[in-house]
Amino acid sequence: MSHIPAFVLGGVPAVNMNVRHRIKFSVGDAVFYLSLPKSGGGSRSVLLVRDIEMDRARKLAHADEIGCAADYVPQGGLSGDRDTALAQAGAECLRQNGINRVRTDSSLPMIFVSHLRDVGIEIEYDPNLAVLDRRTKSDEELEYLREAQSVTEEAMEFACRTICKATPDMEGVLHDGDTVLTSELMRQRITSFLIAKNCSNHNDSIVVTVPHVADCHHHGSGPLRTGLPVIVDIFPRMNATGYWGDCTRTAVNGEPSSQILKMHEAVVKAKEDAIFSLRVGTTGNAVHQATVASITGSGYLMGLPPKGVGAEFISMRHGTGHGIGLDVHEPILLSDGGGKILNNEVFTVEPGLYSAKFGGVRVEDMVAVTVDGPINFNRLPDHLDWR
Repeated sequence: MSHIPAFVLGGVPAVNMNVRHRIKFSVGDAVFYLSLPKSGGGSRSVLLVRDIEMDRARKLAHADEIGCAADYVPQGGLSGDRDTALAQAGAECLRQNGINRVRTDSSLPMIFVSHLRDVGIEIEYDPNLAVLDRRTKSDEELEYLREAQSVTEEAMEFACRTICKATPDMEGVLHDGDTVLTSELMRQRITSFLIAKNCSNHNDSIVVTVPHVADCHHHGSGPLRTGLPVIVDIFPRMNATGYWGDCTRTAVNGEPSSQILKMHEAVVKAKEDAIFSLRVGTTGNAVHQATVASITGSGYLMGLPPKGVGAEFISMRHGTGHGIGLDVHEPILLSDGGGKILNNEVFTVEPGLYSAKFGGVRVEDMVAVTVDGPINFNRLPDHLDWR
């Protein structure tokens, strides 16, 4: 038997992006992908899919051989359970090819692991398998992400203009005609806008103001009010390509306080400083430290509020950003300990400042890192007044 490690990936490509990225094919049933070393060097790939998906996979999927479970029947036969049969067939394919050891990623389902072990195949976890491939974007992927961010910006402009053009009542609550404008209603309208653009809004958008804005991932609740900043964070997925947009802006209906103006100035500067520091070969940690230096240099703090501190406490409470692609959050992070940045990686850059009393400000752009420097995919301004 060969002692050169093959590698395998498995799962449902519609939800397992390591698999989808490898085979360039999405389907709602489980698949099993095998990369088998050839005796003369190189490798041969085999993709096992459900039998009714074979014709479509042969036209669209990236693999040297397309098969189904019935093509690799073990001596004891195949289970009547579809996923079990696929795992059995994958193990049999490896056995027939003389493979007794494979590498795999963190996402391989346990059903595959179990059946490979049942036939004596050793499984080695490789934390970089599939991850490095996904981090470095192809020209096609860069265009998909640019397109996704463009649509996201359209939705952002719609949302921020709606907020800023709303009419406050005597108590400062915003109205759009006779309708009270709430966080929940704005999220519904954003989702409707994105559906019309052939996008999915799986995780809903963030439309949040005082006091919930102090919790950086609170999606927002209740009426919106004049004079208070509203953070709008929109992150849709393009149905046609599977790639995500991610953009944040802050909108204020009426006149923002002097405190919010100062916070906004500091956040925009931090975003610019972080983008300037994005270079091939530097680290996510170094980019985050550029943000930290900018935020603290503007007179603000980093970190969560200490116990006993009041609602007036203002700080940045998260990392600078994250990778993005077929998942909205991908490695690596622009944060403490973030690793080395590769050519053609794409990141969000999203500094923010938050206070339960004064409100919050966050701005977020999508940036590709190239050997010629950072390329910002965003075109929208990052001001507060969207009238």
